[in-house]
Amino acid sequence: MTGRADAAEPTPAPRAWALAVGVCVLAALGMLAGLTLPRLPLFADGLVDHATVHLLLEMFSVVVSALVVAMAWHTLSRRGESMAKLLMTGFAAVALLDMLHAISYAGMPAFFTPSSTSKAVFFWLCARVIEVVTVLLVAARVRAPGPRLAWLAGSGVLVALCFYVGSFRLDELPATYVPGIGLTPLKIRIEYAIVAANLLASAWLFRRARRERQVRLLWMATASFVMGVGELAYTTYFAPSDFLNMFGHVYKVVAFVYIYHATFAASVGEPYLLLLRAERQLRQQKGELNDILRNVPAAIVRLDAQLRFLYVNPAFERRMGLPAALFAGTELDGLFHEDWRLHLGRGARQALEGQRVDFEFEARRSDGETEYTIAGIAPERDEAGRIVGVLAIFTDATERRRAEQAAQQAALFDALTGLPNRRLMQDRLHQVLAQAARSRAHGALMLLDLDHFQQINDTLGHELGDALLHQAGERLRGCIRHSDTVARMGGDEFVVVLAELGQDADAALAVAASVAEKIRLALAEPFPFDGLQVDISASLGLVTFHGEQVSEEELLKRADMALYRAKELGRNRVHHFDPTLQTQTLERAQLLNDLKRAVARDELRLYYQPVVGAGGGLLGYEVLLRWQHPERGLVSPLEFIPLAEQSGLIFPIGQWVLQRACEQLHAWRDDPERAGLTLAVNVSARQFKDPAFVATVADALQTSGADPRCLRLELTESMLHSDLDETIARMEALQQLGVRFSLDDFGTGYSSLSYLKRLPLDQLKIDRSFVQDLPDDANDAAIARTILALASSMGLGVVAEGVETPEQYEFLMAEGCRGFQGYYFGRPAPLLAA
Repeated sequence: MTGRADAAEPTPAPRAWALAVGVCVLAALGMLAGLTLPRLPLFADGLVDHATVHLLLEMFSVVVSALVVAMAWHTLSRRGESMAKLLMTGFAAVALLDMLHAISYAGMPAFFTPSSTSKAVFFWLCARVIEVVTVLLVAARVRAPGPRLAWLAGSGVLVALCFYVGSFRLDELPATYVPGIGLTPLKIRIEYAIVAANLLASAWLFRRARRERQVRLLWMATASFVMGVGELAYTTYFAPSDFLNMFGHVYKVVAFVYIYHATFAASVGEPYLLLLRAERQLRQQKGELNDILRNVPAAIVRLDAQLRFLYVNPAFERRMGLPAALFAGTELDGLFHEDWRLHLGRGARQALEGQRVDFEFEARRSDGETEYTIAGIAPERDEAGRIVGVLAIFTDATERRRAEQAAQQAALFDALTGLPNRRLMQDRLHQVLAQAARSRAHGALMLLDLDHFQQINDTLGHELGDALLHQAGERLRGCIRHSDTVARMGGDEFVVVLAELGQDADAALAVAASVAEKIRLALAEPFPFDGLQVDISASLGLVTFHGEQVSEEELLKRADMALYRAKELGRNRVHHFDPTLQTQTLERAQLLNDLKRAVARDELRLYYQPVVGAGGGLLGYEVLLRWQHPERGLVSPLEFIPLAEQSGLIFPIGQWVLQRACEQLHAWRDDPERAGLTLAVNVSARQFKDPAFVATVADALQTSGADPRCLRLELTESMLHSDLDETIARMEALQQLGVRFSLDDFGTGYSSLSYLKRLPLDQLKIDRSFVQDLPDDANDAAIARTILALASSMGLGVVAEGVETPEQYEFLMAEGCRGFQGYYFGRPAPLLAA
């Protein structure tokens, strides 16, 4: 259904249009034939009663007009109200005037005044003019305000006026018919005007019928056309008994048949068709509604005022696992599922009190799973507004709730361990701090991470590393109370928050320290993985609080300071925060800030320690970095190198060292005594893993012009444990440039012959820890001999570090060592001093 005025009208079928056009064509052809026939009287004197035949024809028109008036009077369409008033008014006048025309015909008894052809013609013309004006007004859709009775009364006044003029004042009007001569020019012109008006109305109505698709307009258009063509018959006859006169009356009868048909279509046929259409649409809508109810995912229930089931849709059947037949007519209290009975019953009773209720509830399914449902329950009312039942709609919200829970889990919990994440931990820490401020009870915060976890991750794989983190999280859970919190901050870093440790500070610290030690021992237990056991330890920083004005960020910072100190002291331990740590941290932060500007301020210095051969000849130097601080003086590498490693400053500093070393090698190229000397540069693990390291070395060699064979890079064993293949690839790339390698501090790490033989090394360096007790310590002597023998078998050179006495030098010489470095030969110093 649309909002257009004609949407409810019956639409003209193609055959209706064909009939209308056919009738119009036949009418035109018939009139053309009638006008071309010879003029002849149709009724001879005494043969047939012409007045009687004429009266019968006119009575048909009068009856049709009366029927049109009756149907227009009783039309029920408010939309066709104006059209009904116009038709009722016009055709009431036409019926009366046609009656006056018939009884005024020559040969009829006198009615107030004698009958005559002129009198009959006058009433005829009045009827035809009113008729065509009525049709034109209908075609123009002129509004007709006011009650129908007023319009009908107006029609009576108009007829009375015409009757008075035609009966008593006709002689005062121009003649329209002259006996023996026929029609006057005035009569003919009036008839042609009526013809033109009818044809105009017909064209107008045909256009509206096509545009608005209304069948009654089509029949009105056909009637106007036939009436207009029929009026041509009244333009040429000489006597009332002429054939054309009677032929024109036949056209009038046909036209009135179509006028009746149009009125019948509007008043009787159209409502019937609309009723059929409405019934069809109702059936269609009902079918569509049933389809919707059958297929809608929401469960729908209708209950009567006594809470008996009237209707359940298939979705409700599926939710209950029961057929609809079991619900029909049963009371709500008989519902199988207790959760549903409780919530539906409560909502239905509120609805019977006139309330609309919306809520969400959870219910246990028959398989034991929990489902979540959104319920909307409203009262049903009759036309008088009385509550007669309840309509309930239930939407399954299980997936949405699970998605929300998953989103909350993702937002607040760590995906790997299932522990609270940083966000949730901060919220809980905030709550614990607020509670401690109210109760003055102590609490504790621990920050811990797994020692050397990255090495395990790199050597055994990320999958095993993730599994280890998961198991570590489980062990942490087992070490705390339900009221405490353990969270994963990221990587291998965890946080533990202990609440309600009492109001005694010493007792609270003892409890916290006990829990921390319990955690340390739990994490020190081996982690089993498919026959493999992984040993790891943990370092913990502990800080206590008791409601003082301190933020979560400050507590975490203090715990981090304590953790850092635990690592400095050797890892695998618990360290409690004290204020001196904060001072040390501030000093370290200031030192780091100064280190960032050390290169630009030219505060870094290179010191050189000689490396000599068996006869004491100079083989080269090891380059050692020093920092000449403007206020602190000479800063130990043990202080600033770890800072550079942690902060990433090792990259620009390391690049600076390489560049200066290469420039020094280039400066020696023209010195015959030093042209063959080597410079050994220490490289940190973080430097060497940098993807740009090979390019950095190559660039330093190229820009300085140094001989690559004189540059030796010293690596440590610990940096060879992760990504060995990648390490070898980098070493081989540098070896192709001519760079040589030493393995520093050999014997202190986890040496493995399997990877040692794969490395492109040319030198091992015996660590000073194995040299300092020579030759008296038998174990150190055995280790030194083993390293020398291993190097000899692999074709590698050896340099012994930390040689400080003649006895050490002589022992190593005797065992076959041909390279030495230590205070016995020279301390690290600037180049000129060295």
